[in-house]
Amino acid sequence: MRKMKMEDLEQRIEENRTQANAIIRESRPPGRRKKSRTRSPGERKALDKIAIARWEKAVAEGKIKRISKRKMYYDYRE
Repeated sequence: MRKMKMEDLEQRIEENRTQANAIIRESRPPGRRKKSRTRSPGERKALDKIAIARWEKAVAEGKIKRISKRKMYYDYRE
């Protein structure tokens, strides 16, 4: 195994940093990377129940107003 001083290693990293970053940048696809996992069935059901409960609460409190036949306004502020 080759031995190297820490200062020499840090110097090599600094020298090659811009080139390495350019290679990484070019190899990635354009746009944002989507980081997600599929939700479990139980998690989906729980989130659906939460969303329905919040909607029904907003309806009961009068925070949802019908603007036209196909448009509604939801006053989400408390």
